[in-house]
Amino acid sequence: MKKIVLLIIVVVFGSFSSNAQIQKIDQEVFGMDCAPCAYGLERGLEKLDGLEKVQVSLNDGKAYLDLANNNNLSLRQIQEEVKKNGFSAKNAEIVIKGNFVEQDGTYAIQTGKETFKIAEATSTNLRSRLKPGIVKVKGIVQDEEDGNLTNKWKLNITQVY
Repeated sequence: MKKIVLLIIVVVFGSFSSNAQIQKIDQEVFGMDCAPCAYGLERGLEKLDGLEKVQVSLNDGKAYLDLANNNNLSLRQIQEEVKKNGFSAKNAEIVIKGNFVEQDGTYAIQTGKETFKIAEATSTNLRSRLKPGIVKVKGIVQDEEDGNLTNKWKLNITQVY
């Protein structure tokens, strides 16, 4: 009986972790002022496991990242890599698939590694479309101070899939 319960727990947890992940990030990058800077950042980001496509645009001041299915990356890891390359990571537009939960009277989406609290700026219409369980959303994550990267973010949802 113990083995059956343990197997069920492993299957449920395994399916949650494989479904909960960041799928796309358009990360604002400050401090890039030349093509070699953008190229260097792109090469640095490409070293991270779990990225399918990386493009850094000097003109837009952004890094566009498509993450592979079943990746294990976090927004914090991406922003740490941006900082490691000498730049500042600020706001990011992301697409995430995660577990929608209520925590201490607030709502959040968890990806396993990170928690994205739903910002008050999210419209009532979009909030009403969120149901407990796995959800997929697009939104804007605003960075706190650059030196205080955490695993908890505020997410202003712009689209619910």
